[in-house]
Amino acid sequence: MNQMTTNLCPVHRKLKRFGMQTMLLVIAIVTASEAAWAQRMDYPPEEFIERRARLCTELKASLSANTDPGTVVLFSATSPSIGVRFRQDHDFYYLTGNEDKNAALAINVADCAASLFLPPQTAREASRDGWNWLGQEGADERWGFAKIYALHYLDEFFARRRVSGTQTLWARLSERDRIDQSRTDAALYFGRRLANPWGAQPTEDSWRASQLRQRYPHFDLRDTTPAIDELRMHKTPLEIEALRRTGRISAKAIERAIAATAPGRFEYELEAESTHEMVKNGAEHAAYPAIIGSGANGNIWHYNSNGKRLEAGELIVMDYGASLGYQTMDITRTWPVSGKFTDLQARAYRAVLEAQKAIIAAMKPGTLREDTRRIAREIFDKHGFEGHYPGGAGHFVGMAVHDVGDYSRPLEEGMVIAVEPIIEITEENLHIRIEDTVLITKDGTINLSASVPKELDEVLALVGRDVR
Repeated sequence: MNQMTTNLCPVHRKLKRFGMQTMLLVIAIVTASEAAWAQRMDYPPEEFIERRARLCTELKASLSANTDPGTVVLFSATSPSIGVRFRQDHDFYYLTGNEDKNAALAINVADCAASLFLPPQTAREASRDGWNWLGQEGADERWGFAKIYALHYLDEFFARRRVSGTQTLWARLSERDRIDQSRTDAALYFGRRLANPWGAQPTEDSWRASQLRQRYPHFDLRDTTPAIDELRMHKTPLEIEALRRTGRISAKAIERAIAATAPGRFEYELEAESTHEMVKNGAEHAAYPAIIGSGANGNIWHYNSNGKRLEAGELIVMDYGASLGYQTMDITRTWPVSGKFTDLQARAYRAVLEAQKAIIAAMKPGTLREDTRRIAREIFDKHGFEGHYPGGAGHFVGMAVHDVGDYSRPLEEGMVIAVEPIIEITEENLHIRIEDTVLITKDGTINLSASVPKELDEVLALVGRDVR
């Protein structure tokens, strides 16, 4: 469900104006100067109020008649990111816009009244980190919360909600996603960690679920993840604008790396060139560690050591993207270090490019992923590259580069998808990958990373341009 019901809560009265405000804001951004799109992006409080309202609608629709709609509880990140700028827990940020650590959110689903719980601060703490919303007058009304409480009130808050009969408590019972890990990725890495007898401690989310069951046995604990994923899978107008900007920034970064390529340079120099371009244009994070594989390293799909010297005759496979406004980008380009493909490399490149264009052209609401893979396989077969990775309409992209979403469904308007067909011949140190991130619209697609060259002649003309 993508539409919000009306009159959910007095807190949401602002939403009557939100649609027009959003449209005007997006128009203003799109028509702004080159400097404007490079600015960092903030979302207005109404964006998060509307998301909470849509979540309440989703949760109520999932329940049978006469079932208690219950309460949602979500928690923020608890620790600072190590060595990089802090990034909030995605689900918590998606519904609050808040970037404080050790915070909690509770939403009464029946009327969608939301309460935020933040840690009290001393003056010394505030001098280091700034005052959180608990210490800011009017923050509750401005951000659409019924009340902002001190964190220690959370247990009493739930105790006061105790009534006879079964009550529903919605919590995240699935794995959290991170900027470069999907929920599935996180589950796999956790499963591998469990194989280490000294690394088998529970995750924060599993520990919290256990605590909720122990402290509140009268609650019927349910997973809110499917409802949140349903919302995050379809991008809002402001998220789409953030993705457009992120796509342009990331494209400029890849283009700069291609132009800086020359034999004798190192993979990490191309990383430095592209990272400089991202930061200069307002990116808050890299969406994932830069993958810049030359020679045999190009056949390691997630290689990111980036320490090898570039040699003439080798290929470079570069997979890198930025994050802006909590929206990421996924782009890959392949090019020769010396600016000239061999006959085999050029033939494989043309096949991958033809397949990628055909996949994107076929993507529209109602298209099945298998349909797009079939298109790529037919093109690969035509060019004599049977059995290679067709890619097709691939993983979701959004707050995480491998974002949340339901892969069993046909494509739908508002989804954002990566497309990356691949031809790989390891004995030839050949790996050709061309990847773009596209938005599904009612009429087809918008390629969000289209501004980085991929036509064969354009790419070759760009190689080494800045070092000639």
